[in-house]
Amino acid sequence: MDKINFTLRMRLEAVKKRAIEWAKHNPKGAHKSALDHQVKYKRRGYIRYDAANHYDHAGNLCTENLYQFDAVPIQDISRRAFDYSGYYADNFQMELIKPYIVKIKTSRGLFIAPAIDYSDCDIATIYLSRGELVEKGGDCDEAALDAARIADSIAEREAEKGREDDAKFQAESQSDDLKAENLEARKAAHGLITAIRDQRAIGEIVAPICAALMSEIRGLRAEIRRNNSRIAALKDDFWLAVN
Repeated sequence: MDKINFTLRMRLEAVKKRAIEWAKHNPKGAHKSALDHQVKYKRRGYIRYDAANHYDHAGNLCTENLYQFDAVPIQDISRRAFDYSGYYADNFQMELIKPYIVKIKTSRGLFIAPAIDYSDCDIATIYLSRGELVEKGGDCDEAALDAARIADSIAEREAEKGREDDAKFQAESQSDDLKAENLEARKAAHGLITAIRDQRAIGEIVAPICAALMSEIRGLRAEIRRNNSRIAALKDDFWLAVN
């Protein structure tokens, strides 16, 4: 893999060398600048293959979509093994993470890598670090199936993480809403208590009205207790927010 234009090692070596040179003038930002420079201007084939993208720390290509690549859904590799559209990345079943394989032609053969793409946002990743070079005359079908299995595993893992992050976000959001409701309930209860005291001080409040106001205050306090109980439950188990 060291001799093909798209290999991870060659790109990272070029980035490292340039970062060392630029670190003399920009120690903190040298590595990022060198990485961006490599992606936009120095990688062979970038006109054909690159979109607005960057490489992660493992050397995988993070891009907006897979449109510019020879991307094949894994269902097309084996409908028996992969008879589904993807994995839900959220708990409302709105966004899918779809697994693909990407084929890149090189002078030595075909480089096949797993990839994933999000259905409703501009996020896609080609896992170049998990790819395989099939030299001319090699078994591309077997390599494609291996890449499809990896893509399937990655998509499933990322979807699980997405659903978990979504549940945590929903739990935090619900807790914030409940805390805001508690604040309003406390203000309302305080206002009623103050009104009762003021009316009692001047002797103008009658018993039925006082009883009605006290009942409303008790209702507000019960609401606060329910909200606090829900907040505590969400803190212990964030999945309650989406179940």
